[in-house]
Amino acid sequence: MRKHSVRLHDFSDMRPDDGFEQVREIAKALKPDVVFTFSEFLLKSVSELAAELGVRGVGPNIDLARNKALMRQRWQNAGVPQPAFRGIRCRDDLHLVAELHFPVLVKLAYGAGSIGQQIVREMDELDGAVARLLDATDAARRAGKHEFSEHSGFPQLIAEEIIDSTTESWYSEHGYGDYLSVEGLVRDGEYFPLAMTGRLRTIEPFTELGNVAPCVLSGDKKARIVSLVRKAIDALGLENCATHTEMKLTADGGVSFLETAARMGGVAIAKEVDEVFGIDYIDLFLDVLLGERRRIPTFEECAPRCATASVALIGCDSSGSPWRGSKVFAPDDVDWSELVEGRATVSIQLAQSAEFGSKMTPYDGAGGLLNYAGQAFLVSDTPANLKSAAYALIDGLEPRLPDYS
Repeated sequence: MRKHSVRLHDFSDMRPDDGFEQVREIAKALKPDVVFTFSEFLLKSVSELAAELGVRGVGPNIDLARNKALMRQRWQNAGVPQPAFRGIRCRDDLHLVAELHFPVLVKLAYGAGSIGQQIVREMDELDGAVARLLDATDAARRAGKHEFSEHSGFPQLIAEEIIDSTTESWYSEHGYGDYLSVEGLVRDGEYFPLAMTGRLRTIEPFTELGNVAPCVLSGDKKARIVSLVRKAIDALGLENCATHTEMKLTADGGVSFLETAARMGGVAIAKEVDEVFGIDYIDLFLDVLLGERRRIPTFEECAPRCATASVALIGCDSSGSPWRGSKVFAPDDVDWSELVEGRATVSIQLAQSAEFGSKMTPYDGAGGLLNYAGQAFLVSDTPANLKSAAYALIDGLEPRLPDYS
């Protein structure tokens, strides 16, 4: 395999289109065996480049795995359970929101990380909600956290009815969130589920505080979910990629699908499934792209070896109440073992973190992952200790960081 790394930030002084054109020209000259990205926001452009170069990738249906309106339309045709929705391609389509039952969620069709999401309770709130969403989109574009192929102009949006979600009938203990994800692979169009990750509770509007592995649901419940995920993935017609499929839990053992990404889940999900199940997700993913035929493990075929979590370092507590003052992001000042009362080991995911010593962003419900100063990776002996340690970290971090002045 010919190895050569080309990073888009090597061309950071160029306009986005010019920078990507340079990448395209370099790739054409190198004739690589594989072209891929771990970024949701570059996935469409890089997948199209892979097709142009004739190497394995997501395939021609990449937009079904990026544009949530197109994805939902395909799922509706396939009978996948999901909320009612309307695609908004331009400002003139905003009136379509009135066809839904309020409250509705308005978000970016090419979004990720809960950036810009707005809850609208009646039509006269829509203009203000869209204005806030556009402000968040501008901030995301400046931070490189928006769809690369849509780097200017009015973004495509989607409006969805709010899912009536609950953990009742699913979890027998408190503290877990009402949604989860299934991590997998598609090789030559065939879907291979690998593992399920649960969540801590979310905060308003839908900001994630952390994901956990293993998911503590029973085997029967997991099997029902995986069968639905297979139906959803098959409907999208993907070729060769990783997959990260999210859904909400509903009453009486129901689910409602949120989205599928044709990539690995963000933050440290690959590390979680490796630590817990011994699955080298990245190596398997590269095998798929290279056309290797190594055996792919069946769903959670190995018993969990430990429990792990990726936990947001964020300026609020676990109920969503913002911190009272500004804080410095100073992980080295924190006695993490004392904070979690020895129930987990804690390390900081440096690739996911703001600069040490910088001011932590005040919590903003529209910011999604832009609120994160970083991510902590927790490893514990049991799911119960892991959950307890995760909430202790979130709720106890504020007084352990220095004030920003």
